Amino acid sequence: MKTLLNGYFLALKVLVVACLVCITCLIFTNVVLRYGFNSGLFFSEEFSRLAFVWLVFAGAQLMLHENGHIGVDVLTSRVSPQMGKYLLALTQVLMLYVTWLFFDGSWKQTLINLHVGAPSTGISMALFYGAGLVFSVFSGLLLSAQLIKTLISAPAAPSPEHTPAVEQGAVK
Repeated sequence: MKTLLNGYFLALKVLVVACLVCITCLIFTNVVLRYGFNSGLFFSEEFSRLAFVWLVFAGAQLMLHENGHIGVDVLTSRVSPQMGKYLLALTQVLMLYVTWLFFDGSWKQTLINLHVGAPSTGISMALFYGAGLVFSVFSGLLLSAQLIKTLISAPAAPSPEHTPAVEQGAVK
């Protein structure tokens, strides 16, 4: 299972890099063609936009996995470890709810745009909204696993460097 997860997150990293390379090459080529040869790639903007959308959602999935998102611990650093565990579980439940809302909206938009083509290439616009579906499903699974892990783990012992007195400079 661990190998499967590592493979999935490695595939996400490859997707992020591939999207960045695709965007860079398409935009650079289009600029050179427009200014140098008075022509351009008609599909450059749409493919770049599609790559950017998938890049953002893949990157968000990676940051969720690596806990690289912004965290504010003003409240949790001042409460007991048990209460901190409950607050963490509460935030994970709220994130699951928002992920469900995002899934619901992405599903509806994907169905609405399933047979709508992009203006210059005709590619189904469902590919744009499908990124939200993929993100929501895998984020929901990841958040559920993190919530279960939070609920079954013992609360962490408070570390001396994170006590309020040390933060205020009273204890050295």
